[in-house]
Amino acid sequence: MRPVSGLDRPAVQWFFVITAIVLIAVAVLEAAALRRARGEIASVRTSELNARLELSALQSTSARERSAREALSLEVARLRSGGREGSGVPTLTLSPLTGRGSNPPEPSLDAPGKDAAIELRLVLPVRAVRAGSYTIAVRAWTGGETIWSRGGLRATSIEGRATVRALITGDVFAPGVYEVVLTTTSADGKPGDVAAYEVATRSSVRD
Repeated sequence: MRPVSGLDRPAVQWFFVITAIVLIAVAVLEAAALRRARGEIASVRTSELNARLELSALQSTSARERSAREALSLEVARLRSGGREGSGVPTLTLSPLTGRGSNPPEPSLDAPGKDAAIELRLVLPVRAVRAGSYTIAVRAWTGGETIWSRGGLRATSIEGRATVRALITGDVFAPGVYEVVLTTTSADGKPGDVAAYEVATRSSVRD
């Protein structure tokens, strides 16, 4: 092989040696930076996991507290009504939507007291086929976060209309705009949409 001219010069050789050292140093620094980045990513993932676990624990605690408060409020309402379920309890009747608008509905009623017991009544669509069991979910109109839900409900006839009802507490409908979704579960366990409803509440005058 024919030698390359100039490589036998000391200056050229030192140039290649220094270049190799610089490249090795850059590679070492890049490797160290990559290790630090991986460590930071792992730390962020761990923090995110811990945050999710804490959020889940808080949501579970909140759900238990709401369930206990709801049970207490509903029991008080039943006692006041002489033990007759639903008797004397204010009702909120909602009719199914034909379509959801692009803008939220205007407030149509005052927000109930957070500890007040309310019977929520959802009128089934005229052509809806009655199912064995229904689930009601109350969601934020914007964002869609589920605020309250209950399953295992049955349809009954109220004033000649098929209606699914559930007892709730007033804190579910704090001032705001809500979407109420009614679903059913088929024989193979798959959920199916039945109807959607909307309600918007405002702060009461006494507040």
